[in-house]
Amino acid sequence: TSVFEGREVCNDFSLGIELEGTDDLPFTDAQYAALIDLTRQLLVAYPAITRHRICGHSDIAPGRKTDPGPAFDWTRFRSALQDGGHE
Repeated sequence: TSVFEGREVCNDFSLGIELEGTDDLPFTDAQYAALIDLTRQLLVAYPAITRHRICGHSDIAPGRKTDPGPAFDWTRFRSALQDGGHE
């Protein structure tokens, strides 16, 4: 079962963003740019979503889900959201 901040049935209250790829290959610059732009739009549209609540599928369903995987650059993603600049 998936759990986030003590809540189960996460699909009932979460938004998911899909990136095409595999866990062990780096995502492209274009994918990061699109992800960052979309995430910024979602943060504006849904103020209850804060940067610290953004997580991977693997965080809410460990052992069952592995995405976005070890090749995903969380530092790059979070820094870009923090900086407010576009990639």
